[in-house]
Amino acid sequence: MLGDLIKGREKSAISLIEDSVEEPGRGLLSCFLLSLSQRMDEVHVLTFDPKSHLMLKEVAPDTQTKIIHHNFQNDFLKWNGSATSGLESDLLKEISAKGNLNKERKVAVVIDSLSCLLLFRPVPYTCQTLHRLCNSTITGANVEQVVALLHRDLHDGNSLTLVEHTASTVIQTSPSQSEGHEFCCNTLHKKISGKITRIKEHFNISENFEIDDLTELKAVVDTTPQQPTPQMDPAANLTFNLSLTEEEKRARSQVKLPYTYDQQKIEATLSSGEGKIFYQPDEADDFDEEDPDDDLDV
Repeated sequence: MLGDLIKGREKSAISLIEDSVEEPGRGLLSCFLLSLSQRMDEVHVLTFDPKSHLMLKEVAPDTQTKIIHHNFQNDFLKWNGSATSGLESDLLKEISAKGNLNKERKVAVVIDSLSCLLLFRPVPYTCQTLHRLCNSTITGANVEQVVALLHRDLHDGNSLTLVEHTASTVIQTSPSQSEGHEFCCNTLHKKISGKITRIKEHFNISENFEIDDLTELKAVVDTTPQQPTPQMDPAANLTFNLSLTEEEKRARSQVKLPYTYDQQKIEATLSSGEGKIFYQPDEADDFDEEDPDDDLDV
């Protein structure tokens, strides 16, 4: 799954890479960037983190012309009063100003990282920005894929959930459980057909930032036969007996209930040839024998 997503064989409008301090994901982001630079006409790279520029050095010289760098990392909060773009800038306008956007060109956007937007801008703004980047009627271009890195240990669960709902693919880095693999990730992919796929894979990243030794980690099924659990009798340790003997059951079945008529009385009524209505009042019924209109002079 991961290899198909990076190579573009599996379509994903918004791919989100969630990493942590222990399991960084910038190597995966570099794999996406190199693949996009070979397949797309333009790749807009929006950098917010201080180490983002190191990722651009891995791009081959023959594809450097496709990379359009939008530098937000120097003074994105505008504390120094520099003329560079900051977080208050409209990212769509920044991309449109530097790029040659039209529907005939294939465009991709790489963001490193979304954490700055989530920390200093409202969460709905970040989700709306991701959605607008993929909308060709707004950007004026055929944006085939948006890939963004997110440091999940910097944000609360509610913020992560909102961004994950916006993305079509969520790749979470995790500790490797295989001696022959350096990296591991859990991928949730929402296909165009609506099917949702969850998969856990181990892999290595080569010096050319390509995925090697990709192996799916399948859940281990325990085939050991389970011993049947003995059923507990809830009436086993009671001080009184809840069960009935056969003789007690027969005696109970012969008891005539007070609210029913026995067979002899029913036969006697039917043999008289007259229909009767049997009504047995309840204890709560209140009958007044006196005429309520007796005091009226009619």
